[in-house]
Amino acid sequence: MWIVNDLNLKKQARDLGIKFWQTPGFLFIMLGVLSVVVMTATFYISKNYDSPEMLVVAESIVVIVILSVGNFVISLIEQMIRLNRMKSEFVSVASHQLRTPLSAIRWETELLLSKFRKESVSTKQRQSIENINTLSGKMTKLVNDLLDVARIDQGRLIIRKMPVNIVELVEEAVTGVSTIVKMRNIEVVFKDKKNIPLVFGDPEKIRMVIENLLNNSIKYTTNHGKIEIKLLKKGDFVVFSVKDNGVGIPLEQHDRVFDKFFRSDNVVKYQTEGTGLGLYIAKNIIEQLNGKIWFDSVENLGSIFSFSVPISRKSKK
Repeated sequence: MWIVNDLNLKKQARDLGIKFWQTPGFLFIMLGVLSVVVMTATFYISKNYDSPEMLVVAESIVVIVILSVGNFVISLIEQMIRLNRMKSEFVSVASHQLRTPLSAIRWETELLLSKFRKESVSTKQRQSIENINTLSGKMTKLVNDLLDVARIDQGRLIIRKMPVNIVELVEEAVTGVSTIVKMRNIEVVFKDKKNIPLVFGDPEKIRMVIENLLNNSIKYTTNHGKIEIKLLKKGDFVVFSVKDNGVGIPLEQHDRVFDKFFRSDNVVKYQTEGTGLGLYIAKNIIEQLNGKIWFDSVENLGSIFSFSVPISRKSKK
């Protein structure tokens, strides 16, 4: 239990961008240790000295130290909570304000592209409009990711739960990446998809997780690579997994993979794009659906990312 709590404290510290010894959790631990030491000293004095004055002094020191440190810890916690709330609110408001003009830009460029299919324009003009459309799409995704992170941090991420055909979601995701895998000569194989029951969850959120894991595999797999997707019924869950032979993740960084804004050192060399938010969002979505997400990776050999979601009751009947 102590080990789990310690790991959680370290993760929270990394998310806030501060050192572990600066966190309220660490201060609480130190307060507890200090209290035990002072109370032990008081007990020792009471057993070995008959002077009541010494005992009163020792007890007063205990009370003063505990109250002083406790007040400091409480003040620090309140300040951190306030700053964290302000940060989340700023990200949420800024993202909302950005999403409207970005949506308008995409709409206008799509209209222009649709019109130019019927009219004669230069190749350079068309490429410029397509670039605007592509970049605005990337910006829209970034804004949506920031909004999801803000909702997760504030406990406001809305998760619907209904029977979902996960096979169809995976097939749609594979179809969506068909162009880019063809350009890079990457083979995508989707097997073990027969007799897969319906799962219970949010179709949009599950699709988001599938697309994120699949896009990551494509992004970090070199040309002429191979990606394998599997679905497997395991007990009361359906397990999705995507395996690639890409760059992999260094062993010493495995414990940070699902942290907010994390990107492994070797990944940055191959792919400059990315925010490090996708896996953080995916982990929170799957856990809110009462599932689990995990991975196995070896640097320079590849990775397998997997998640489980519960089977729908309709499929159990």
